[in-house]
Amino acid sequence: MSERTRIDPVTIVGLGLLMMPLLTMWHEIGGHAAACAVQGGHVATIGAFYVDCDGLTGVPRIIVACAGVTVDALLATIAFGLWRRATGDLARLALWYVWVTKGFVAAGYFCFSGVSGVGDLGPGPEGGIGPLPMPWVWRAAFLAIGALAYWRLIVAAIRTLTGMLGDAAATGAARRTIAHVYYGTIGVVAVLVGLLNPVGLFITIMSAAASSFGGNAGFISIGFAGPSGTTERGFVVGRNWALLAAGVLVSGAFAVVLGPSMRF
Repeated sequence: MSERTRIDPVTIVGLGLLMMPLLTMWHEIGGHAAACAVQGGHVATIGAFYVDCDGLTGVPRIIVACAGVTVDALLATIAFGLWRRATGDLARLALWYVWVTKGFVAAGYFCFSGVSGVGDLGPGPEGGIGPLPMPWVWRAAFLAIGALAYWRLIVAAIRTLTGMLGDAAATGAARRTIAHVYYGTIGVVAVLVGLLNPVGLFITIMSAAASSFGGNAGFISIGFAGPSGTTERGFVVGRNWALLAAGVLVSGAFAVVLGPSMRF
């Protein structure tokens, strides 16, 4: 890794440990649970990767199902705007993670529900917005929208990361650390927390693994995107033990409190 472009992997692990639970709670609590409560429904259960809402049917139930993706897209948009104005390498990287991660997850839900017919946007009988007439048409449309948005996000993420690091070959190691260490951290922690849920392996596979390893798989391409220029801007994120400690505490609390689920 170049001296001008240095990314400490311990700090990236800390960012992953911090962001995985916070961004997940934004989706589940800030999205699904909030939409349920605001409309007069009863939030019966909040788990690490799911929310059960009772007492709503029809359009209000569909609003609850769509709320997670909606707040994810909203946060991605806000974080992108803040990233454009941020100063300081760590702050810029943290905001970049937020908008890329939430953008990937939002687009990924369209792809997942389009392929499977289940999930938050599933138009079938077991889906979040179903049953809808001609579910195959909805699924095809969701898959097309999600795939296009996901591809555009990968392109934008690579371009903006190049804007921060430069396009020199010397930035390659930093790109892999930024993308792959973060991706591995959020995926592994999500699956481990998912194993604590009382619902069974379905939540682990369909929610924890799908939303982390599946929804954020674009980070793999970002890390392998080969720079071919000569510009190295100079981007340094040093070791931050406080950030790692905060990440361990937040992920630990997330696992202990929401891993087994909270019932109301």
